[in-house]
Amino acid sequence: MKTYRVLGLMSGSSLDGLDIAFCEFNFDNQQLISWRIHHAETMPFTEEWQKRLKMLPQTSGKEIALAHPQFGHFMAELINQFLQQYPQEPDFIASHGHTIFHFPNEKMTLQIGDGAAIAAITGYPVISDLRSMDVALGGQGAPVAPIADRYLLNGYDFYLNLGGISNVTCHVDDKYIAFDIGGANQILNALAQKLDLPFDIGGVIAASGTLNVELLTQANALPYYQQPYPKSLGNDWVQEQLIPIFLNFDAKTSDKLHTACLHIAFQVAKSIGQIIEHEHFKKEQYRLLTTGGGALNQFLMDCIRNACSKVADIEIIVPEPELIGFKEAALIALMGALRVENLPNCIASVTGASRDAIGGAIHQGWRKQV
Repeated sequence: MKTYRVLGLMSGSSLDGLDIAFCEFNFDNQQLISWRIHHAETMPFTEEWQKRLKMLPQTSGKEIALAHPQFGHFMAELINQFLQQYPQEPDFIASHGHTIFHFPNEKMTLQIGDGAAIAAITGYPVISDLRSMDVALGGQGAPVAPIADRYLLNGYDFYLNLGGISNVTCHVDDKYIAFDIGGANQILNALAQKLDLPFDIGGVIAASGTLNVELLTQANALPYYQQPYPKSLGNDWVQEQLIPIFLNFDAKTSDKLHTACLHIAFQVAKSIGQIIEHEHFKKEQYRLLTTGGGALNQFLMDCIRNACSKVADIEIIVPEPELIGFKEAALIALMGALRVENLPNCIASVTGASRDAIGGAIHQGWRKQV
């Protein structure tokens, strides 16, 4: 029996803060037999870092190179604050970093937040750069959510994650199919911010609006939606291709939020329908687990239930709030544990790589080593 106590770190596209999940994983003969989240919290970003992360894709190479270690030092400060609140010692830290560029078709993905800096400041070993090996093997490097779906959340047919980008996983015929669907919370938050709100709580404003058919048609016409899977998206696509369609359209913000929810729901249902058809996956009823911040948007979930009901009989389950909010941080912790166990933490059938990948660079700590 091996027990790993791991801090999983996720910096997502919402830019609200660093998600930290203190997880425990128990392995027996390289098989995960149990796991739990002990503590989890979002440590807020400063306004300076929010602005800087948002602008980095448009800045110079030097600015990005400087941001890599500097963001690592900043994350380490947040980790130390977290460990002061929850004084349990981790065996190591697994960090996703913050995605700046994601161009897997050009053999490149970039997540900043130097693992060496985190290890130097916290003293704990750090596993980072989790996607690059998969990309080097010809994969998309994404989505990585199916690893959590395989090990942590077994028993469902579909897994939907509604983060800044939505993605879907399907477990069929002992394999996993997964891909990024499109923009989700990034669109809704960008529109809510036009009303000086960080986000539309519960989707109340969206529910008060009405559908704009022309706007919906424009959004659904983007070429990415016509591509077959496997495929993946970077934040740059959402910010450059999708969000401007909604921000620049002449309509009330409530109507744009309403239409954006219907757009997200349409693409979710379409993606599920494609998997069912292409994989010849036939059942009387399917079970779908929904996580990510979008699962707390009641209007969005109502739209998704309605859209999916036109595709198949799908039971949609929303779990407890801790799992909704910190699944991705727990996933990163799991990827780190798998790396230490020398087990694959990226699935080739999902990403399109030539083989399953064991990804992650290890930076040893001075308090502990792995």
